[in-house]
Amino acid sequence: MRVLFLISGKKVPSSRFRVLNYLPYLRKAGIECTVLASYPEKYHHIGWLGYRLSYLLKRITRYLHFFYACMKRFDIVFIERELFDHKSYNLELLFMGRPGKTVLDIDDAIFLRYPEKFRVLAEKADLLIVGNQNLVEESRKHNKQVRLLPTSVIASNYPVKDYSLPPSDKPIIGWTGLDTNIPNLNLIVNALNRLAETHEFVLCTISATPAPIQNLPLTNIEIRHIVWNQETEYQDLAAFDIGIMPLKDDEWSRFKCGLKLLQYMALGIPAVASPVGVNADIIEQGQNGFCACNEEEWYESLRQLLISHKLRKTLGLQGRKTVEASFDVAANSLVLKQYLEQSVDSKPGS
Repeated sequence: MRVLFLISGKKVPSSRFRVLNYLPYLRKAGIECTVLASYPEKYHHIGWLGYRLSYLLKRITRYLHFFYACMKRFDIVFIERELFDHKSYNLELLFMGRPGKTVLDIDDAIFLRYPEKFRVLAEKADLLIVGNQNLVEESRKHNKQVRLLPTSVIASNYPVKDYSLPPSDKPIIGWTGLDTNIPNLNLIVNALNRLAETHEFVLCTISATPAPIQNLPLTNIEIRHIVWNQETEYQDLAAFDIGIMPLKDDEWSRFKCGLKLLQYMALGIPAVASPVGVNADIIEQGQNGFCACNEEEWYESLRQLLISHKLRKTLGLQGRKTVEASFDVAANSLVLKQYLEQSVDSKPGS
């Protein structure tokens, strides 16, 4: 089987966790994988070139990819999310019009931004692979061929927290994510400020730039910021004692796939998250983490974890088991392989 993967960029989270992490396993299973990435990356631009010319370059790059796809035989063209963060979809239709099957992978609510685009592409695709049950239900409005593949991590890459070491006097409460998601931390500012009145801790954030952190109204809290680096990502996250994922309860967030939550849990770090979308399905309250809906629940969940090294260990290691059981790429690569094989073998319109 020959599969052409069209991805957003090698550093884009959706590309890394929905495609790139799977490639070694698929290749080992005998699938020939070709990866063509957006240039510049889908959500970036070249500074000296500007936004418009960078977008034009992205389109030119994708036309070259289309010509390449026409010159070689591929059984499947696998489109990760969409080719452009734009309402247009003519290039996606070009790829879908060539011989072979088309798989559309969805891990976010792109239909909220570009409803017409999503409807057309979803109806045209031979198979939709989506990241959570909410996306399954939405996608089946347009296509019966929808399969669930939860966003997963390579568990073996994440070093498990060593709880035999003495606990730190200043536990680290950590958050990681895109700069655009930092405003979600405003949801727990009051809880953090209250905690700081009676407990010592460090708030550590990992993102592309530190600038947005400075706008948070935090008082008497030691703040550290680490610039995200793919080479040191696992080590940087492993320094956390508690992982947090506050999330605004809105329509967009209800379709997210809980990636940062899974990263914390893979490291054996106890996590506290807003019970929005898939988060509520991943966390078993008080067993492998905490869900917190409001200031008081955030305060109490974090307080319990700050004062109890034993509780951090219990919830953290149980969270690791959850990831190994349901959200590990090694196991889910077999599921993806099966979906691809079924797509190739299926008759048109079936």
